[in-house]
Amino acid sequence: MPTLRQITSPQGLAQDGALETIQWRNGGQVRLIEQIPVRLAVFDRTTAIIPLDLDVFYNGLLVIRDPAVVKALFRLHHHSWGSGDALPADQGPDLPPAHLVPILVCMRDGLPDRAAAARLGLSARTYARRVSELLSLLGTTSRFRAAITAQRRGWI
Repeated sequence: MPTLRQITSPQGLAQDGALETIQWRNGGQVRLIEQIPVRLAVFDRTTAIIPLDLDVFYNGLLVIRDPAVVKALFRLHHHSWGSGDALPADQGPDLPPAHLVPILVCMRDGLPDRAAAARLGLSARTYARRVSELLSLLGTTSRFRAAITAQRRGWI
């Protein structure tokens, strides 16, 4: 299943309390930037949508399939994602997604990847992909930093 990545602003995050449109609650990834340059969505790097009214999505959407335009919009999203910050721990989800809890336990126990994958009955590739997903969810590429962040969130 593909991972949903969303970028939001502090204002959008504040409004999300009532709307619940930001999908970190359902395992999606979220980054926070000061201001959203343009509202858009990109699907499988082949299709993009932008609102006809740049302030809201509900007044109609423009579906774009031109590869050059979709690539440019994807790069805009990718650049914005790279400049964003992970959600502060007190605004993130209360618990990790259920499929990542066993990964956290194995990491906490200090198991090497092969041993952890064997313990969980996963292939080494699936285990590595889930570790990567967990690191991304915690907003880091470091396992050490991930452990600290997970502990601060009360996950371990």
